[in-house]
Amino acid sequence: MVVLFVIACIAIPGQRNLDDVLGGLFLLATAIMLCYVLFSLLAWGFTLTLLTSLVQAGRPLTSEQWAAAYMQGGDIGTFAHNRLKLLTGSGLVMTTDDKLAPTAKGLAVTYLVKLVRLSTGLG
Repeated sequence: MVVLFVIACIAIPGQRNLDDVLGGLFLLATAIMLCYVLFSLLAWGFTLTLLTSLVQAGRPLTSEQWAAAYMQGGDIGTFAHNRLKLLTGSGLVMTTDDKLAPTAKGLAVTYLVKLVRLSTGLG
């Protein structure tokens, strides 16, 4: 988006005032941060809940025990099925003939996540 903003500032004819360009940059930065915060709440909220269940156990756990603690008794298969239901329910993944595939929406979200991670230095 920043590259598109710069291209627009160069390519669109007409007079440009420094305060307008800076205002546009601040609006763009605000939008990027808002999207990042919303994404972080979704992604890190789940991760922190997993961490919390590990800490509450008070002892080292195997991955199966950890999944059971998080799922309140379920196994790793239940855990994976729960995550899959979220992905299919949100329209990010579809199932056809017992095979999983990302939807167009799922691909768009994946590319957005990669862009946010790249732009924030998270890889």
